[in-house]
Amino acid sequence: LEPRPRGAITNLAPVSLPLAAAISTGNSPCPAGTVLLSVKAVGINFRDVLNVLGMYPGDPGAPGSDMAGVVMATGPGVNHLSVGDEVFGLAHGCLGTIVKGPAQMLVPMPPATTHEQAATTPTVFITTKVTLQEAAGVRNGEKVLVHAAAGGVGLAALQVLQYLGAEAVATAGSPSKRALLRSLGVSSVVASRDTGFVSALAAAGGVDVVLNSLTSPGMVAGSLAVLKQGGRFVEIGKRDIWAHAAVAAERPDVGYSMLAVDFLPGGTVQSSLQQVAAGVAAG
Repeated sequence: LEPRPRGAITNLAPVSLPLAAAISTGNSPCPAGTVLLSVKAVGINFRDVLNVLGMYPGDPGAPGSDMAGVVMATGPGVNHLSVGDEVFGLAHGCLGTIVKGPAQMLVPMPPATTHEQAATTPTVFITTKVTLQEAAGVRNGEKVLVHAAAGGVGLAALQVLQYLGAEAVATAGSPSKRALLRSLGVSSVVASRDTGFVSALAAAGGVDVVLNSLTSPGMVAGSLAVLKQGGRFVEIGKRDIWAHAAVAAERPDVGYSMLAVDFLPGGTVQSSLQQVAAGVAAG
């Protein structure tokens, strides 16, 4: 499926690609380091929505990234995957029946996991692992503000924070989403439609880390305001992102980092996926 043209979800249309024609003739070349995959399930991310609507900054390529499937062929230099392996990971342009992707961004699926389950995990868990464990260095007992916590990244972040022994403070936009978060055991849940959370969190002593994806007016400044002295702010949004200089002008004591899975090195993606697979296998 490709948007023809970008601008509306309804513009997604099935198209026949040269790769499909090559396979139909028995010719399925895989360049070095790549694999050919039969797509079994796809996980849809906000990035894909922006892509199809024509709102993603720069050229995002064909939509689709998170997927699970079966290896049909491997190129030279691919040693950790074989034909017939069930795999999951990132393969751009995977909204179709077959896709060719970099082997470094794919790993074997965890045992007893369905393709649909595996396809929901790559971007959200890679994002939370790298942001919370590496960029922010969250430690046991710290308090972390997770914006839009009822979304994919937010729900993954709650699981990672529980594993790390940190306390989550969550925002969500609707009463039903906030009720969902409370049902998952999050005790501090506030609305994300306005900056009303600022005074409440400041009165409670603030937070050590902010994981932000919100761009509404006042949200970034409000989130910076509730950070404790020397706190860490990690931005994962795609639009209207504050520059380092703007953050430094507002809070020079705060550590600020930005992350997008799109720009992570292949080795980082692969090691993160291996850890995700191990975590899922361990329950």
